[in-house]
Amino acid sequence: MSKSARKWINLLILAASALAVVWILRPVFAPASPKASALPSASTEAAPLSVGQPAPNFTLTTASGQTVSLSALRGHPVILNFWATWCPWCKQEIPAFEALKRQYGSRIALYGVDIQETPATVSGWLKSHPLNYPILLDTSGGVAADYAVQAVPTTVFISPSGKIAAIHLGAFSDQQAMAPYVQSLVEGKGS
Repeated sequence: MSKSARKWINLLILAASALAVVWILRPVFAPASPKASALPSASTEAAPLSVGQPAPNFTLTTASGQTVSLSALRGHPVILNFWATWCPWCKQEIPAFEALKRQYGSRIALYGVDIQETPATVSGWLKSHPLNYPILLDTSGGVAADYAVQAVPTTVFISPSGKIAAIHLGAFSDQQAMAPYVQSLVEGKGS
């Protein structure tokens, strides 16, 4: 093989390696989920939510078939974690939510809100990954649109009076990272 051909082969290998590295590190530099474009567009369906405004009411069914309405939870602190089974960052923060539920028990109403997946997909995932808090099925994405969710995970903290106390975009690294939000909510310091 000629020297020129080896140079071209080495150049192609280097270029392919660089592309592979960029592809692998893509989530680190642009952590939007690959299906984020499938999420409802808040700009066309709902105005962004802000702290202090009333949380939009909804009625959804859990993966186990129970019906839950936000209005029926009035008087309790509520945490809504918008997520999807395909989202690696959502799965990463699940242990923190499970620890939170173990710590606070019935003092908080914690729900995962799965966005735009079929009940069969979610139920199948939950069979192999049982959680200690219920998952609501937002199959149409309508509730996510009402809450102006642009990417998952997004967590909304709702005060006992039904107002938005805080909104956290992205995954929590651990329970300690969410502690200030939850403590404020449970102690009644939220809106």
